[in-house]
Amino acid sequence: MDDVVIDACCMINLYAAGDLRTRLLTPGRKWYVPSVVLSESLYIHQVQSDGTTVKIAIELQSLIDDGTVHSCDPAEGAELELYVDFATQIDDGEAMALAIAKSRDWTVATDDRKAIRLAGEHSISVLTTPDLMQSWADSTDASPEELRQALHQIEQLATFSPSSRHHLHKWWNDGTGR
Repeated sequence: MDDVVIDACCMINLYAAGDLRTRLLTPGRKWYVPSVVLSESLYIHQVQSDGTTVKIAIELQSLIDDGTVHSCDPAEGAELELYVDFATQIDDGEAMALAIAKSRDWTVATDDRKAIRLAGEHSISVLTTPDLMQSWADSTDASPEELRQALHQIEQLATFSPSSRHHLHKWWNDGTGR
């Protein structure tokens, strides 16, 4: 089973896609969220019909309670030291996720460019939001409309879309109907 530790940006993006349980329950993966990521994953934005933006709170505790995701923190010693080292270079959530992934030989889910670069320097496997969404779409045989809706929600509620250099940029644009 592939263990994946999720940072805040990916968690927010997946939450914005709707029905997080469905998005995460792809075969062969066990999902972990560091405690600092729980505290960083606060809300998504929703634009109202009058053009105003409302913040919608992200509720993750029920996902932990039902075992969809598991809370984790760096262990004392080398893992904690690695977290502190990474935190001098990137934000706390990404640093904690990378430290845990590196020391436990897990995959990290992040869209943060600095975190992805640092992961590469430390031979840490990375999944991005587009990777996760493609995996979900393939494993569930999501209809084109389901995929389009989920990707649009990520773009609108989490204000994320992959850069033109991302290997799934064309897939994402095709999925959104662009």
